[in-house]
Amino acid sequence: MTKRRVFIFFLLVLSCLASGAASAQEKPRAKAAPVLAGEAVRGSIPVTLTAVGTVEASEVVEIKARINGLLRQVHFEEGSDVRQGDPLFSLDSRDLEAKLRSARAGLDRIRAQLKKAGEDKRRNDDLLRQGLISRDQQETTDTALAALQAELREAEAAVEAAAVDLSHAEIRSPLNGRTGVLQLNAGNMVKANADSPMVVISRVEPVNVRFAVPEAHLSAIMAAQAQAPLRVTARPAGVSEAVSGSLFFIDSAVDSGTGTITLKARFANGGRQLWPGQFADVNLEVGTMQDAVLVPERAVAPGAEGEYVFVILNDNTVEYRTVRTGLRHGDRVVVESGLNGGERIVLDGHLRLTPGAAVTIRSEGGGPAEGAPGAGQ
Repeated sequence: MTKRRVFIFFLLVLSCLASGAASAQEKPRAKAAPVLAGEAVRGSIPVTLTAVGTVEASEVVEIKARINGLLRQVHFEEGSDVRQGDPLFSLDSRDLEAKLRSARAGLDRIRAQLKKAGEDKRRNDDLLRQGLISRDQQETTDTALAALQAELREAEAAVEAAAVDLSHAEIRSPLNGRTGVLQLNAGNMVKANADSPMVVISRVEPVNVRFAVPEAHLSAIMAAQAQAPLRVTARPAGVSEAVSGSLFFIDSAVDSGTGTITLKARFANGGRQLWPGQFADVNLEVGTMQDAVLVPERAVAPGAEGEYVFVILNDNTVEYRTVRTGLRHGDRVVVESGLNGGERIVLDGHLRLTPGAAVTIRSEGGGPAEGAPGAGQ
């Protein structure tokens, strides 16, 4: 009886062991995580300096009157565009017109006197040749003629000055630009060369963007600028696409207080994305880095030991690899160490992964990528 019990117990133990082994064999493997994959490539990337710049009008003119007078008419709306030569203001010019008429009358009088003096000279020259008058009398006529000729030039200058004064009564735009706030309305008295301008005109096509970069980059900027104007992009707040321009000004001295050098770039601004007074994010391209390892920026994630990427191995498992990044341009970043180029890397799904985890490659749309495990099944 005892042997039978021992045999039954032995069978129960074997049954439990077999059941446990079967359970261990039936335990499901961890499911492969779907990830979006990219590639580390070798290529060139622009070397770009970033700064915050201020947009400035390429030309600014303060319009002031050159004569005193009553403002009779304003020919523009404040905040409107004007072209070079367009009328801006008209001053009361009646007194100036009277002065011009008086100057012209004086010129006509001198001309009449000069005509009479010329006839007298010709007559006296004939009389002198006939011996009917003395040379002193003839020289007196010559002197009178010369004096009238000088008075003629003076009268012509007076007419010209009066015409210039009259032209100041019509104030015209000296450039193509946009008017600012109108400071005087029709009916006000205008003072010549007053402290405050009547209006300010700013040229907004093109515009300049002023910015500063550390002096350490000065030699590289000057060397590159000597070859060709450097490309600059600017993007103010609220503008989706950056505007392209070119560097045209390098300041003559470094600011010793900040250790920076002031630069200016010019932008055609045909679409008027840039407006004077705005702040804009500026990128200055000073050269190109060749044979750099480049990855999409989203492939790099921050970790406890620094930045890292997941490298996809041939067996579709991932390897955790720390990297050191450098320059960035657009959506690409330079990997200075940690990658050699040519590796497949994870672009999306870092938080679901651990070193050695299995992955399956998916497309941007969410399905399996063509040629990846699971595609077409």
